[in-house]
Amino acid sequence: MKEFLLSLFLLVTPASDEAGMIPANDVAIGGVAIGNSPQQVRSKLGKPKTVEKSQDYLSLHYVYANVRVSFDEDVVAGLFTDSKKGCTPKGLCPGDSLNKMRRLYGEPILADRETGRFYEYYGIDLYCWFQIPAHGNTVSSIKVACQP
Repeated sequence: MKEFLLSLFLLVTPASDEAGMIPANDVAIGGVAIGNSPQQVRSKLGKPKTVEKSQDYLSLHYVYANVRVSFDEDVVAGLFTDSKKGCTPKGLCPGDSLNKMRRLYGEPILADRETGRFYEYYGIDLYCWFQIPAHGNTVSSIKVACQP
């Protein structure tokens, strides 16, 4: 019976070592995570350098020195950094090598999109993912993109 239960558990447990799959709590930049409120962002990062409003899906943007935080309906729904100080929870930052990216997160999914080629890591049980373009062997920027 124990073997059966163990087998069943292993079947329904997501495998985080699959290419391009990472724990949902790793999908964050600069201490800000998807789902944070504007108040949580301000308490972590302080007053934004600039506040921008738009008519897009992501209607409110807080711009800080190291990260751009985008909101939909008062929750963080997008993040972007091209700053060497805008890092993920595991310590991946723009300017780091693709080898470091692979050491930290494993093998990515390579995606060719309208705006270019990206290395992508999808959060397990999360509708958001890292989208990482590279210049040569160097991480250019890190974006957390979400499916609306």
